[in-house]
Amino acid sequence: MRNTNTNETGSERRNDEVAALIFIENMTTRRSPARYGYLTVDEQCEMAEAEAQRQGLHLRRLITLCGIPPRDQRTRLARMLDCLKEHPAHVLIVPSPSYRGFRKTAIRKHQRVLERHGTTLLLAEQ
Repeated sequence: MRNTNTNETGSERRNDEVAALIFIENMTTRRSPARYGYLTVDEQCEMAEAEAQRQGLHLRRLITLCGIPPRDQRTRLARMLDCLKEHPAHVLIVPSPSYRGFRKTAIRKHQRVLERHGTTLLLAEQ
């Protein structure tokens, strides 16, 4: 019988496909919308990379979303799922300011829906 302690689970997770979802307002500013912190792409990447390291994961790629309506939870989730169809990931890291204004229940709903599609959502704190 195989021993499934946390070390084995951690090493298995490190081998998962890990991506970061970066929100940008447009290609000119290359920043997240002001309502989501107005972070540069580099700042968002740094947050995602730091979270990946905290979790013992290796960030393999970036997925960029542009033009997200304010606080439109359904559209955002649909766009995230579309991106994951094109570029599957077992773990998706999103900078926490990108969920500013969302209630905890909405975030948990996003996590549950993504998990049903085989992706774990991690929020990267600043």
